[in-house]
Amino acid sequence: MFTGAKLRRVRIVDMPTGAAVGQIAPEGAKKSFFRPDIQGLRTVAVVAVILDHLFGWPVGGFVGVDVFFVISGFLITGLLLREHDKTGTISFGGFYIRRVKRIMPAALLVIIVTVGAGYLFFNSLRAAQTLWDGIWATLFAANWHYAIQGTDYFNAGSAISPLQHYWSLAVEEQFYFIWPWLMLLIFWIVGKRRSSDVLLAHRAVGIAMAVIVVGSFAWALYETSTNPTWAYFSLFTRAWELGIGALLAVIAGSLARIPSLARPFLGWIGLVGIAASLFVVNDANGGFPAPWAALPVLSTALVIAAGTGGKQRYLWPIMNPVTSWIGDISYSLYIWHFPLIIFGIALFGDDPLVLGSIFVLTFAVAWVSYVLVEDPLRRARWYGGRSAHRRSKKRLFPDGVWTRQEGIIGVGALAVIVAIMSATAFVSVEPPASASSYKRDTTESPTPTADAASTTPELDALQGEISAALNTVTWPTNLTPTMDDAIAEDQAPADIYGCGFVNRDEAGCTWGDPNAAHSIVLVGNSISMTYVQAIRSAIGTDTGWRIVSWGMFGCPFTDWAVDNINEDRQRPSGCDDRHNQAVDAINSMAPDVVVVSGLLSEEGARAQLSKITTSPRILFTPGPPTTENPQDCYTPTSTPTACVSTVPADWAATERKLEDVGTLVDTRPWFCAFGKCPPFVGTIPMKIDSGHMTAEYADRIAPVIREYLTAAGIGFPQAP
Repeated sequence: MFTGAKLRRVRIVDMPTGAAVGQIAPEGAKKSFFRPDIQGLRTVAVVAVILDHLFGWPVGGFVGVDVFFVISGFLITGLLLREHDKTGTISFGGFYIRRVKRIMPAALLVIIVTVGAGYLFFNSLRAAQTLWDGIWATLFAANWHYAIQGTDYFNAGSAISPLQHYWSLAVEEQFYFIWPWLMLLIFWIVGKRRSSDVLLAHRAVGIAMAVIVVGSFAWALYETSTNPTWAYFSLFTRAWELGIGALLAVIAGSLARIPSLARPFLGWIGLVGIAASLFVVNDANGGFPAPWAALPVLSTALVIAAGTGGKQRYLWPIMNPVTSWIGDISYSLYIWHFPLIIFGIALFGDDPLVLGSIFVLTFAVAWVSYVLVEDPLRRARWYGGRSAHRRSKKRLFPDGVWTRQEGIIGVGALAVIVAIMSATAFVSVEPPASASSYKRDTTESPTPTADAASTTPELDALQGEISAALNTVTWPTNLTPTMDDAIAEDQAPADIYGCGFVNRDEAGCTWGDPNAAHSIVLVGNSISMTYVQAIRSAIGTDTGWRIVSWGMFGCPFTDWAVDNINEDRQRPSGCDDRHNQAVDAINSMAPDVVVVSGLLSEEGARAQLSKITTSPRILFTPGPPTTENPQDCYTPTSTPTACVSTVPADWAATERKLEDVGTLVDTRPWFCAFGKCPPFVGTIPMKIDSGHMTAEYADRIAPVIREYLTAAGIGFPQAP
């Protein structure tokens, strides 16, 4: 996970496109079709997102997507209502062709360029992943693709896709695949178009959308607390945000009656609410997208409402020529900025000069894309009738769908809610300890534990190889496997891999003599599964020992009734059963050693370990440091130094708290020297991703592990 200038997976957003900016005036009023306040909102949102992705500031910049969802819901619903009022129906062919013209040319260009650049500058695995990401993005299904990846443990260490920001474009288009049809169904049910029926039809549409908003928000609250990754990406948990904009469109006729004197106050309350969300809503505080997305959503709604049907004044921060220009190119800005950031940092690093250059380049590329691709093709006559940028002067919303009193009461209530949420949001919130900055130790050399052997020839030899690798400035040509093949490996060899799932063959997950007098049991998550190969190789042909794996991918050895850590993904189905089976097996067979890898918290691990009634030697074995991911840092143009990890100062913090229960094995010397960890040792790549070693490297450290176990009094002879 990136911090600071680097990118956070759960906070990646997109700028939904919306429609052309329009303003609806009450009957008899002078009509204006340009909404500088909406253009300004687009500017605030897109600039905040870009700054957040580049510099990590503002921390809540990712809420720009919520601002755009509201804008889009307002404008598109308004256009659909307008068309039905004018023609008595909705032309789905015309609607979807306009959508394609609006978004696809520039979107496809970015996808094609990004996929091509991936094959030039990424390793082969990441390039292939980018190709598939591009296919999903083209099919408007990127949100489901990334939701699945986010809940798939085997992709947890994958590098961030340069096309991941297309997820919200997919959400928007999925919404517009459903909403126009539902509107037409409502219109058909209400009856043929007459003056009174138009009012009734609009009210029916508003009621239907209100139901959708309430249901979607309720579901978002549930999913955010139980499955935050799916809550972030899902159409069903995001529909309420577009729905708020749609409701504004339905009641726009009543909003036009807001007194002129009240408009600036409402607009500023909304703008302050958006500002509050940019600086205080963050992933460390939780509760996103629900309930905290309500702050930017309702704030945006208030700004739009204040400028609907009447001239918005005094909102100068978002109503000026600069914000209007940026608003014009905001779509191109967003679809280009993320690939430019990913490739720029991958190729040139993340020092301030590089990041500043990426910021400037993003605006230059977006402007060229807007002038040469987006705007000309949006205006092109791909479909009969007037070009899409021309707008009918027919009033979009009939007057009186809602009474003046209802509109004023509703907007007033909205203003109060936004003001309260803004005030609450600005109250200092102390983030949880787990969200604090990641401090790294770059100076101290590894220090062996007290029970490590005083004579360690195998470890000394390995340390020499690690030091030599740290001084290597070019990738060796004789790496076996190659770096491309290494990062494509599974998290365990084929004959071990199946043991990490619910349906495991117990006999097939036991190695060595099944009747041996001594035994080792491994428990934990995928880190445990990687150590199976290392310990299996360490035992070799020793007939006095057997090893049994009870680990499971994505299933830390913890008591979930005690451990209430809110992870970004749910634990796999069957995790609790695996824990129970492992504890029963340990209590039955009374092994000499239990090796525990991959912990969440002291409390959960301590509670789980307390269920063991026998007295095995408990060893805690952390995996390799996770500060660099070869799937990200290894490219055809990179050097090994780009993939050197640093041992964090809080290395094995949880395991240290459990040293009264078991022994923390200092695994740092197995992977690092003097606080630095190379991407390969000798001719062997070390890791397949940010935290899992290759099977080949597991074999390489097997003699070191055997040396450690022997010196620790486990009972091995000196040779297999």
